[in-house]
Amino acid sequence: MKNNKYKKMNRAAFTNSLKEKIMSVSKPLAGAICFLLFAASSSFAQTRTLGLDEAVQLGIQNSKQLKRSQYKIDEALARLDQAKDDRLPTAKVSFQCLHALMMSRVIDIPGITKDPIKLPFDFPAYLGTLSVSEPIFAGNKFKYARQSADLLVQMSRLDADKDKEDVTWLVIDSYINYGTILQNILIVAQNMQDVQGKLDEITKYESQGLATKNDVLRFKLQQSQIQLTEIELENNRRIANYNMNILLGLPDSTQLILPAPAYKLDEHPVYTDLLQVAEANRRELQDLSYQTKIADINVKKIHDQRQPTVSASAGAYYINPTGQVIPTNNNLIAPITLGIGASWDIGTLYTNKNKEREAALQRQELNTGKDQALDEIHKDLNKNFILYRQSLEKIKVLQDAVTQAEENERITESKFRNNLVNTTDRIDAQTLLYQSRVNLELAKSDATIAWYDMLRSTGKIHL
Repeated sequence: MKNNKYKKMNRAAFTNSLKEKIMSVSKPLAGAICFLLFAASSSFAQTRTLGLDEAVQLGIQNSKQLKRSQYKIDEALARLDQAKDDRLPTAKVSFQCLHALMMSRVIDIPGITKDPIKLPFDFPAYLGTLSVSEPIFAGNKFKYARQSADLLVQMSRLDADKDKEDVTWLVIDSYINYGTILQNILIVAQNMQDVQGKLDEITKYESQGLATKNDVLRFKLQQSQIQLTEIELENNRRIANYNMNILLGLPDSTQLILPAPAYKLDEHPVYTDLLQVAEANRRELQDLSYQTKIADINVKKIHDQRQPTVSASAGAYYINPTGQVIPTNNNLIAPITLGIGASWDIGTLYTNKNKEREAALQRQELNTGKDQALDEIHKDLNKNFILYRQSLEKIKVLQDAVTQAEENERITESKFRNNLVNTTDRIDAQTLLYQSRVNLELAKSDATIAWYDMLRSTGKIHL
C-alpha cells in the first residue's frame, strides 16, 4: 500500500480530548450557525457546500497520485509498442570516404579478371552499404516479449485502479472526520448557549439573594472551559479544512460546508458475501495472478532458448576506388546479396537446465504467495467486519447513555430549583449529558468509517 501525504486525525486523542473538555450538546441547532461561524473567521473566504459524492469526484479528478499512475500506464504502453517493433525488419545504411594505401598494387583473380588490375599506391575511395535483416524464427522470443509487455500494461492499469481506490478511501475518511468536527462545533455552540442561559438565570438569583457568588463563579468557569473547547475545535476545523482543500484541488481559502452527515448505521452485511467480493476484487490477488502469468512466460522463454534462430537478409554494396563520388565507365563494384542465415547456441542444451529450474521455483513461490495473500485478506476483512458490528453495538449503548443522561439532567435541574442539590451537582449532570452526546456523535462517525474500512477490505468501495 502506497504511503499517504495526508494523515487522518488521531481519533483516539481527539475523543479523549473531547471527553475531558467538552460539555456537548443536542443537535437541534440549524446549519446556519456553522455558516455564521465560518463567515466570522474569514469574512472574505469563498464558501462551498460539498457532498460526499462530489468530494470523491474532485479527489479523483485532482489526485496527483492518479496522474502519476496514468504516466506509468503510458510508459507500459510504450514498452508494449517497443516489443511489437522488435518484430519489424532491421535496416542499416552506411557510407564512408576512405584514403587507401595499397600494399598490393596488382590484383589478379583467376576466372574473374582477364588481365591483372593495376592500382595506384595512394588513392581515395568511397564505400557504401545497405543491409536489411528479417528474423524468420527466433524461438518465439518476440511473441513472449509482446505477451510480457501486454501483461505489464494490465498490471499498471491494476495499480492505477488500486490507487483510485486508495484516493477514494482517503477522501471519504477525511470528509467524515471533517464532518465530525463540524457537528461537534454545533454541539458546543448549543452547549454555550445553554450555559449562558443558566448563567443569566443564576446571576439573577444572586441579585435576589437566592444564590451565592460561588454559584455564579462555577457557571462562569464552565463557560470558560467551553470557550477553550471552541478554540480547539475551530483550530482543528481550519487544519482539516485546509487539508481537504489540498486533497480536492480547491483554493486554499475555500471554507467547506458539509450537509447533514449520512451515517452508515443501518447496514446488515453478510460476511460470506463480503468474502466473495474480496476474493474477486482485491488487487493483491489480481496482481499475483498477472505475476504468475509472466512467470509462466519466463519458463517458456528460457526453454525456447535451446532452439536455433533463422533470419533472412539482403545487402547492397557500393565500392568506388576512383575517388569520384559518381564514377565514369565501369570502374565501380556494386554487388547485391540475398541470403538466409541460421545460428544455434548448442551450449544452451546443457546450460539452461538450471535457469529453467530457477524459473519454475519462482513460479511455485508465486503460488504460495497467492495463498498467503488470501489468508491476509481473510484476516483483514474479518477484523473490519467485527469492528463495524462492534461500533453498532457501541452506538446502542451510547444511545441508552444519552437517554439516561437526559433524565438525570432533568431530575437534577428540578432538585436544583428546589434547593435539593448544589451548583456542582447541577453542572456535573449537565456535563454528563453533553459529554454523552459528543460520545454518541463520535461513535456514529467511527461506525461510518468502520463501514468504509470494511468495504475497502473487499477491494470495492461504493458510496
